[in-house]
Amino acid sequence: MKQWILRDPISEKVSKKLEKQPDFIRNLLFYKGIETEKEAGIFLNPDYERDLHDPFDMLGMDKAVERIIKAIEKNERIIIFGDYDADGVSASTIFHDFFKKVGFENFHVHIPDRHLDGYGLTLESIDEFSKQDAKLILTVDCGSSDYDEVEKANSLGIDVVVTDHHIVPEKKPNAFALVNPKQSGDNYPFEYLCGAGIAFKVVQALVRRGVDSGLFNIVSGWEKWLLDVVAIATVADMVPLTDENRALVYYGLKVLKKTKRVGIHSFYNHKKMYITQDRINEEDIAFVIAPRLNIASRMEHANMSFSLLVTKSNDESVQIVNHLEELNLRRREIVQEVVSGIYDDIGKNPDDSVIVVGNKKWNPGVLGLTANRIIEKYDKPVFLWGKGEGKEVRGSSRVSDHLGVNLVDLMKSLPEGILNECGGHALAAGFSVNEDKLSELKGALIKAFDEIPKEENAEGNSLYIDKEMGIGDINWGNHKMIDQFAPFGVDNPKPVFSFDNLEIKNVKKFGGKKEHLQLDFEKLNGKLMSAIGFFMADDKRFDLESGQKIKLAATIERSDFRNFPELRLKIVDIIKK
Repeated sequence: MKQWILRDPISEKVSKKLEKQPDFIRNLLFYKGIETEKEAGIFLNPDYERDLHDPFDMLGMDKAVERIIKAIEKNERIIIFGDYDADGVSASTIFHDFFKKVGFENFHVHIPDRHLDGYGLTLESIDEFSKQDAKLILTVDCGSSDYDEVEKANSLGIDVVVTDHHIVPEKKPNAFALVNPKQSGDNYPFEYLCGAGIAFKVVQALVRRGVDSGLFNIVSGWEKWLLDVVAIATVADMVPLTDENRALVYYGLKVLKKTKRVGIHSFYNHKKMYITQDRINEEDIAFVIAPRLNIASRMEHANMSFSLLVTKSNDESVQIVNHLEELNLRRREIVQEVVSGIYDDIGKNPDDSVIVVGNKKWNPGVLGLTANRIIEKYDKPVFLWGKGEGKEVRGSSRVSDHLGVNLVDLMKSLPEGILNECGGHALAAGFSVNEDKLSELKGALIKAFDEIPKEENAEGNSLYIDKEMGIGDINWGNHKMIDQFAPFGVDNPKPVFSFDNLEIKNVKKFGGKKEHLQLDFEKLNGKLMSAIGFFMADDKRFDLESGQKIKLAATIERSDFRNFPELRLKIVDIIKK
């Protein structure tokens, strides 16, 4: 159970500096570290020109731009090599759209098969590109770790421009240009762009250079139309929604409201998506669009999602969206089957410090989603593996931040030979396993976790309450003030409010498998206020009944379900009275 902590009241000194702001907003700004009117103005009023940094401040950008322009001028064959997730597909779309806009056609977009090829460049792919007489490989959302593959490309006379946002190892690839703000020596002011964000900065630089030189006959600023997919990728990849990312998503949502992509319109028009185009927000991306773009590579191939973003055919886009929805429903069934099997396994070994479960029949593409479900319930490091139709055993891992462990560091500490490769982020990572060592994997991970030094992070298991409220405080005026802090996401979470001594009027379960929870509370005027908890219906902690009193932690949100606007609460946590 999380420890609820009510935030300290705003200091008098800061309150005076923010006196132009309403009390409600003043406190929320203070909790986000904003203490002056100037800082408040910047945060509450994103500005495209002010908030986006100069792309040429990024190390390697000038060389990358010059090499791409040279390829365009000489009509050299360019391979856009993308990753297979929503970020990589969006980044590939950005370069595709740019080349089409400037009238360059001698390019090919290659997105690898998640199950057969794995992540990043391969030696086999370099051979294939050489046969196509490629002169330039442009990686997006990958490439920073592909030393051997870049060396091979160089030996075959193919230049490589890497555009990426992942951690750059000490032995970085000898690419013609490496554009990644995480590389040593890069002084770009913001390093947390996603892969599509980096691609956008490259195109932003290309447009400026090309327009200034007269090479491209396009309107300066055309690249803003690409912000729809930049916003999708930024939210999907869960990078911090601060600094430049905040502006990219803020304006990306504006572009999504008037996007020309027929594929996006097919999401808007689908009867089960429930997205209102003129009110699309970051949650629509996070819970509707991004999962369906990602499901293509998990279940089949990411080319499907790429085609959806670039197609001009309404019929094709409708067909793809319908198929993605079918895959998503199938994915839910598969995840539930896997989760049930994992629960059985955990029950046999309840005291293990690490959950390590696998089955060669499991599709590795759904294991990251499954691991998220497992960690929410057990709060232990989770490692799941499978093979499915792939060539090797692959897995996904997750860990809560308060446990103080970096998953990549943990896996790198294992005895040599158990894992073939591993990588990713501190709290979410992937790996592949030597099949001959599967029997050793669980014991090795438990031993490594028990021995590895832990960083203290007591806050990770704390739930910070921004304000204590009553049901009567939930109104459109307060919602409008909260909405000024959007878009919400990593490092800019929605404010959480607590409601004490609430008596439950009704308890309902809804969804196809009754997996979601709805609690109704009666307001003073006799009307009901609902609180929704997705995937909470089967959680024993939330086994509630009518007439019971609780203390509720929740966010306030607008729902436009079936085109009926209303305010409701979204459950974060519950304490039974």
